[in-house]
Amino acid sequence: MKFIIATVAFLIVSISALRQFDPSEIDFNNERSVNLFIKIAIQEVSEYIKAAGWDPLYIERKERNYTLPVHVIFNSAYCIEELLSNGMSNIVVNKASYNIITSRLSFDIELPLIDGSVGAGSLETTVFGRTFKMNSSGKVAVQSMRFVGNIRINVNFSTGITVRSTKVNFTMGGIESDVKLVIQDEDYSNHMNEFFNSTVPATFKEYSNEIDELLAIMLKDYINEYLKAQKTK
Repeated sequence: MKFIIATVAFLIVSISALRQFDPSEIDFNNERSVNLFIKIAIQEVSEYIKAAGWDPLYIERKERNYTLPVHVIFNSAYCIEELLSNGMSNIVVNKASYNIITSRLSFDIELPLIDGSVGAGSLETTVFGRTFKMNSSGKVAVQSMRFVGNIRINVNFSTGITVRSTKVNFTMGGIESDVKLVIQDEDYSNHMNEFFNSTVPATFKEYSNEIDELLAIMLKDYINEYLKAQKTK
């Protein structure tokens, strides 16, 4: 669930970084004009993600440590090598259409494949003299993250554009995990791969209604806040 929220939040941040637009640029009496604007906006999001260096994302090596003045109470250090992520900018618009009669924007957007891999990762933490060690490597791939739904809007020349309601249906094709995880010299690789490959998809399916509700709330709140901020500029 955290991964889905993080992905949505990441896309929202990317959208926020785009050029500011004047709602008057969009002719809401012309379905073709709205449809074209949507496709251009999504393409801009994709290009921004790539230009910012987020897709592909590659970190050759990163390490950090933190310790209290009395390090035996707490100190921690981690190191990541060969971190690679692909697919975040590959946003496929299966459908994006606006109906002027119902003031409803329907969308079907998909991220076909997002994968991430780590060549080597390590964490060593000491708490009150006890040391915990973890080492990991491997790859996780999330297949076909799909967001289908609609946004109903109000268009008023005096108050501007506001979102009346949103509906989102999230589905995921599956997760393929090939991770090696060792904690305190114990191999937990099979447990971790089982968690990603089976437990996570099953949990998403069990709580699909709640996930859809949360995504719809996030989408509505963000768009309204964004439009409100535009009015004050």
